[in-house]
Amino acid sequence: MEYPVQFLYGTGGTDFIPVSDGALDATAEQTPVADYAEKLTVTWKNAGDRELVCQLEIRVKTSFRFTHYVIPAVLYNGNGWGKGREPKGLDLDGEPWIFDHRRTSIPACTVSENKDRFFAMFASNEDEYSLNASCSMIPCEDGSMIHRILYPCTEKPKTYRNRDSYSEAHEDFITLKPGESVKTTAFLVSGVPEKEYYAAAQVEDLALDLLASPFAPKYTPDELQYLCCGFAKRLLTDVNGHKLICTGRYLKDGAYVPRVDFEFGWCGQNGMYGRLFIERGYETEDSDLSETGIKLLDFWAENTGKTGLVYTNYDSSLRPSPTADTCNLGYVISEFTKAYLYLKNRGIKKEKWLSAAADTADFLISRYSEEFGFGKSWNVGTGECADPGGTIGAYIVPALCTLYKATGKEEYLIYAEKACRLYCERDLSKFMCTAGALDTCCIDKETSAPLLSGSLALYELEKTDEWLERAKMAGWYFCSWMFHHDTLSVPGSDFETYGYRTLGGTSVSAQHHHLDPWGAFVVPEMLKLWRYTGDEHWKQRADLMLANAIQNIAPPGGMDFHGHRRFPGAQNEAYFHCSWGGDRAPGEINEWLVSWPQAFIWNTARTVISGSDQYHSSKLQVPSS
Repeated sequence: MEYPVQFLYGTGGTDFIPVSDGALDATAEQTPVADYAEKLTVTWKNAGDRELVCQLEIRVKTSFRFTHYVIPAVLYNGNGWGKGREPKGLDLDGEPWIFDHRRTSIPACTVSENKDRFFAMFASNEDEYSLNASCSMIPCEDGSMIHRILYPCTEKPKTYRNRDSYSEAHEDFITLKPGESVKTTAFLVSGVPEKEYYAAAQVEDLALDLLASPFAPKYTPDELQYLCCGFAKRLLTDVNGHKLICTGRYLKDGAYVPRVDFEFGWCGQNGMYGRLFIERGYETEDSDLSETGIKLLDFWAENTGKTGLVYTNYDSSLRPSPTADTCNLGYVISEFTKAYLYLKNRGIKKEKWLSAAADTADFLISRYSEEFGFGKSWNVGTGECADPGGTIGAYIVPALCTLYKATGKEEYLIYAEKACRLYCERDLSKFMCTAGALDTCCIDKETSAPLLSGSLALYELEKTDEWLERAKMAGWYFCSWMFHHDTLSVPGSDFETYGYRTLGGTSVSAQHHHLDPWGAFVVPEMLKLWRYTGDEHWKQRADLMLANAIQNIAPPGGMDFHGHRRFPGAQNEAYFHCSWGGDRAPGEINEWLVSWPQAFIWNTARTVISGSDQYHSSKLQVPSS
């Protein structure tokens, strides 16, 4: 390795001293594991005659001036975008941030780079001593970066405990008797970035090779569709003569009761469920199910503002929200168009659905901004922009491609290209996407998904390298939020009790540090990247994200959870993998049975998985273009 490695230890506080003082010995061995990476094995031995209670540190100082840095799923070049109070920068009041391996999507991983050089370091998961690690970075006055791995787990100077709030620091220590030793392994990675700001992509590929293991899915495709459909039926709610999908069920007085509000896309997914009901109803000859789906979509299509925009959110009395965000509006365009085409192929024309999609697209195109793209949210009645910011308008890109294929209207393709370039060049090219999770205002993972699907849709239409390259960028960025390892289980935690694995789960955003099954949404796109590039890493990611997303779905007979009975197909939203969220975190599983995960899983099951009695990774099929 071209950069010198230091070994230090501390006994509490902020000061670490070199092991050369005689109290502790460190013997290191470096072994190549790839052209640009080495495995570092360190044996730490108490060389003194007294018991030593300490923390261990590996430190590497680079020799280049960095222009960009990443701690995957935690810090994206300092998290400068957004209004939240999540960790920002590399220190708090001058004291370096230290983050637990449970919080980072690659264990204890740090990456610094410029356009010519990069260096990264991350922990191994081959044993508990190695994985029980934390990471930190210290910028130097000469422009270089100090990368740190610390053992065992520590979070300082504060622990980011919940959205915008903190608790006290947490520190663990290793106890070594005289002559006793422990061994740790880590990986050192250096080289030339294949793309500026994208050194993390090379680190992700390596981490996938070194850390991830096969993860067999829990259910067959037919079981998934059955379970997800059954779950969705339990969310159907009668309001004022209409039957709509409520946003989810939550635990109250020992029972899972509905949260009675309604949303076309994002959390509620009425649009996707409506289409899935129709498709499954026709294919299983269940006319009640298909009719439910048709009536569901009819409700949303018939309730529009003077602007032509669909009202995308309603409260329990069916009062509409005056604003609609471009995440939901993207679903309006795509789901109405897909459902329209499905029924048209069966001799049923639902022109009002296509009109709802086209009116929404025409509105947004007419207000497109060269600075903000399609913006974040719009007033349905007045047409005024309520919020222009963020990458969230990227949801319109794949939707326009779907509408273009249905109508042949060239303007839809032109603006899909224009917007995709804007969001990719302004945001994604800096390894950053923003404001997709509508309950946060920060750097996040969700808005990279429409850039992934939109770029692939454009590639399928035009077959140019530009769009495939942008799709790969979106895929790498999205997967920087995907966990490449199983975190250490806390004894007695939900993760241990219910056997939940973090591998393949996706962290939400810089502001919300919990895992969710959101990866199911991009499984079809990951498989397309595998098909178009021949890179097996994309298929590995698809396998892992799907297996993770479905592992906690209640089986056909239901399941007991926390002493309560979950009905078949139910799954909660949040998995608190680190010291964030619930009171029992890390390792806590929450009770919010939200609508969206099963919509994504059901849609993916229909799209990419062969209908066999049993399936494993080799049964995943690439969707046709």
